[in-house]
Amino acid sequence: MITVAKQHSQVYANIDFQVADVLKWDFPVEQFDAIASIATFHHLPLENLLPSLKTALKPGGKFVILDLVQPETIQDRLSNVIAVPLNWIWQILKNRNIKQSLKAKAAWQEHFRTDKFLTLSQARRIYTKTCPGAKIRKHLFWRYSAIWEKPAA
Repeated sequence: MITVAKQHSQVYANIDFQVADVLKWDFPVEQFDAIASIATFHHLPLENLLPSLKTALKPGGKFVILDLVQPETIQDRLSNVIAVPLNWIWQILKNRNIKQSLKAKAAWQEHFRTDKFLTLSQARRIYTKTCPGAKIRKHLFWRYSAIWEKPAA
């Protein structure tokens, strides 16, 4: 993925790609204009990671997180009534009869068996504790977003 990303961003000299353990990496102070993540944070100790991300952003910088959420309310469960068939349709349209291998299916089953997802109220509590003013929203297809802008100096 890094190779593809480098190919698609050759015109931008200010992009640096790293392959590293985010939990062990020494984040530079006020280095980044933006930090983005899709479906990764549920694998990480969010309460430990957020202070490092916050420090790494330049004043005025933003983090944008999209991750998976665990249903917790009746409304969440009712939205699943809509999300499940829409997800099936989306997968059919997107994948166009591409069959997943048995190995891939088993890997996804194991992934969902062991993963732990935050509820929306847990996500709100964690993000707003570390990053006051963070905007947390629930989305269709079992997702939430967290957006926070570091105050200007």
